[in-house]
Amino acid sequence: MQFSVGDKIVHPKLGAGEIKSEEHRKLLGELDHYYVIKLLMHKSTLYIPVHKMGEVGVRPVMSRTKIARVLDTLRGVPRQLSKDYRKRQERIQEKLATALPIPIAEAVRDLVGRKHCANLTQKDEQLLNRGRELLAAEMAMATDVQVLDAREEIDAALEVALASESDEPERAQMASAAPKPTPRALVPKLFEKVKRSILKPQEAQN
Repeated sequence: MQFSVGDKIVHPKLGAGEIKSEEHRKLLGELDHYYVIKLLMHKSTLYIPVHKMGEVGVRPVMSRTKIARVLDTLRGVPRQLSKDYRKRQERIQEKLATALPIPIAEAVRDLVGRKHCANLTQKDEQLLNRGRELLAAEMAMATDVQVLDAREEIDAALEVALASESDEPERAQMASAAPKPTPRALVPKLFEKVKRSILKPQEAQN
């Protein structure tokens, strides 16, 4: 896959960033052509040889239409995780290692669901925080908003997930009575401008 300056990308381990420039740098006596990438999560700069972007696993930032799917996944009913912490953490780490937004959203949702009814280990908490930050950074990069705003949208979606699995009758009744999201409501107000750009071509056809 070809990249260029200005592209917003995701590093499989370091998260979202933007290609700021290209440089020729000499390393170990050899001159090579590098992309200079500004990472969002770590506030640091990363240098990757142009010809190794694919080998490293760098991909474009998620499409704006996928944001709706990510938020919908976060709102879903959490799946029960293994009580064996080794098996549980292995499964979560596998999802995070994909560096793909939907599996990461599933991991975050399921860990939050477990936290709602049982204690998380320190490792569980670390995995949860990493997953949430990976999602927030990529969503922020994809929509040109602040990471804090993206975190708030993630947390709001997770509240819906917790309500959907709650044993409290009143909360369960409220969740079931709430209107199902329409295509226009899938993306929160924060991403209103993104939603308009998604729906505009469809409205023009009607």
